[in-house]
Amino acid sequence: MTSSNAGGTAKGARRSRLPRGTLSQEMIVQAAFRVADSSGMDKLTFSALGRELAAHPTAIYRHFRNKDELLLALIDALHEEALAHTPPPTDDWAHDLMQIAVHTHQAFLRHPRVGALAAARTARRENEFRTVERKLDCMRRAGLDDDDAARYYRVFADLVLSYSAMDASLASLSPELREADLRAWKTDYLTLPPDKFPNIARLAPQFKSLDDPQNFVTAVQAVIDTIRARAKARS
Repeated sequence: MTSSNAGGTAKGARRSRLPRGTLSQEMIVQAAFRVADSSGMDKLTFSALGRELAAHPTAIYRHFRNKDELLLALIDALHEEALAHTPPPTDDWAHDLMQIAVHTHQAFLRHPRVGALAAARTARRENEFRTVERKLDCMRRAGLDDDDAARYYRVFADLVLSYSAMDASLASLSPELREADLRAWKTDYLTLPPDKFPNIARLAPQFKSLDDPQNFVTAVQAVIDTIRARAKARS
């Protein structure tokens, strides 16, 4: 998605207003991503969207009642983006779950300022419904009964969303803050006194970076292994 309005218009120039009735929810969502990606969620206001879209802010209220409703649409758009990159189902439910997880994670990291807010919210829109349906299909193909399928869907989905949001939060920090946090695990933790923190002193040289993508894959794989073991125990 492209950056916001500064690139195409000379400073101080007035952009032509969109013709009345041409604004759509899709246009607003795409513009909202541009504003959020470039400036942050605190700068995502209907006035900023109006400037980005060359439309009066009141026109946006015809499509979204408030910023929270817009946020839910952005979250659903993240699900849509993840699904668009996720390969079709195969005959391997575990592979399919991993693909759903990885592409969800990547979508959150492409739009970290939206992704950081997405884990705790329920979009209750079409693309969220689609991704829930695909995950439940994997749970049932794994051989879980209905109660376990519902339970492990919840655990799996919450892990993917929360881990993706956490990594998005890290990615959305300023470069200086992010670098300081990443560096701490290679510096501060290596200098702690072993008599006080013996386990840290032993394992700190093997600590993985906060932004190592394998951390996420390992967490997802652990849940998939648990699902497989649960299904096997019930068979």
